[in-house]
Amino acid sequence: MKRAMPSHALDYPVCLRLEGRSVLLVGGGAVAEGRALAVLDAGARLRVIAPEATATLRRLAAAGRLEWQPRSYEAGDVRGHHLVLAATDDVAVGRQVATEARDLGLWVNTADEPALCDFTLPSVGRRGPITVAVSSAGRAPALASHLRKTLTAQVTRHHIWLARLSSWLREHLPRGEARQRLLKQVAVGDIGALLERGERKAAWARLRAELEHSKLPGETR
Repeated sequence: MKRAMPSHALDYPVCLRLEGRSVLLVGGGAVAEGRALAVLDAGARLRVIAPEATATLRRLAAAGRLEWQPRSYEAGDVRGHHLVLAATDDVAVGRQVATEARDLGLWVNTADEPALCDFTLPSVGRRGPITVAVSSAGRAPALASHLRKTLTAQVTRHHIWLARLSSWLREHLPRGEARQRLLKQVAVGDIGALLERGERKAAWARLRAELEHSKLPGETR
């Protein structure tokens, strides 16, 4: 099944959860290495098919972090995978991979070939649980990388701590408007401002007051 995307269509940004899922990567060069490290960080089960591979990919294969098959791509290799990535200098191979993946209804990304991609890969920066991703829809990777570095630099330890606190509150408080109001207070309201200034005692007091006012169960430390 072909999924042709109109040139005027906007990308739909998502964050994929790949833990435990099977990903195929065709290619073993520097670009492929970057793709491999990213999907391994996401917990995917990675198979690499390439006649040659970088030293890093070889080490990962030797350590059992990924499966490397040192050969050329063959018809049918895409079967059995949840996601397919192609990062090879051979344009014909990239097109073959994309065609076969799409025929099987698999999502595929082909490096430097936006027309063959069902999704593009943004430039990504991480700070704890916070991910900053900038996409140019495959049109200006260098600009996306520059913007990503600029934006990621603005994420401080304070923001990471707020993200973790918000996560704890989401796990321990019941859903509803009261919880949403409290989470907003933590993120961009008075509680967050107090924490940013280092006034933790005042922040905890305000948090306890909000919990009591909203009649939400919770335990603060």
